[in-house]
Amino acid sequence: MSRISYLNGEFLPHEKCFVHIEDRGFQFADGAYEVTLFENGKLVDGDLHLQRLMRSLNELNIEHNFTLEELTKIQLELFAKNNFSTSAFCYLQITRGFSNRMPSCPKGLKNTIVATVSAKKIISTEEFENGYKVMTHDDIRWHRCDIKTVNLLASTLVNQKAKDAGFDDAIFVRDGIVTEATYANVFIIDDKKNLITHPANNNILQGITRNRLIKIAQKNNINVIEKTFGIEEMMKSCEVFLTSSTLIIRPVFQINGQEILGRKNASNPSFSKILSDHYKEFILSSGQH
Repeated sequence: MSRISYLNGEFLPHEKCFVHIEDRGFQFADGAYEVTLFENGKLVDGDLHLQRLMRSLNELNIEHNFTLEELTKIQLELFAKNNFSTSAFCYLQITRGFSNRMPSCPKGLKNTIVATVSAKKIISTEEFENGYKVMTHDDIRWHRCDIKTVNLLASTLVNQKAKDAGFDDAIFVRDGIVTEATYANVFIIDDKKNLITHPANNNILQGITRNRLIKIAQKNNINVIEKTFGIEEMMKSCEVFLTSSTLIIRPVFQINGQEILGRKNASNPSFSKILSDHYKEFILSSGQH
């Protein structure tokens, strides 16, 4: 069966989906997007993803007149048309639309709405236990990382730089403060077993999975602290892990070629494993939309 994607009100063969040559997303990265996990016939935290999408559009002053219900229906129908019933992702992107190229933001345009779906890569127990090797890198992104825009060039270039150097990913550092990875939030566990992550401000994306795991941790009596930390504190921590809708949780064992110093004091099972198991329980529960 041909892959089906969504474009501006139509479900079409993927290879026939085209946008206008002067679409603002193509020329200015003038748009926002979300990636939502689909499990057991449902969108995981689907409402929260769409609420964040609306926030991104509002922060970009992109006019729109569709509803969350309409966007939810598009995603669910797209999964059905591609015969996905579980373990898949939907990429949903909305741009300002197309107009004659101008370095300002024209009003009254018709949004370009596209959506694609793809299978989720199943991470084996061995892959999870092997963890990631990452490097640190200056945070060269703009100062509105809280908006989930399609402007991903800086993250992509640094992610590729990390892979070319033999790492799995890079963790950004801005003015000595760890912000996030190229496409994921960063958590550490300190020697007092506190779960620590960067506060939700304009220097990071407030991840939907990040927020869900904070709630899961608090529900299971794990103390959560949202505060800044640097490379030295991260290297001395008991655990480091990354979170996102695509990764869920991925432990980090090496940074810049060095083992995390506090790993010998890590809990058994690790907090990343405990939270991963609780997240799987959440997916199986009624706590998804």
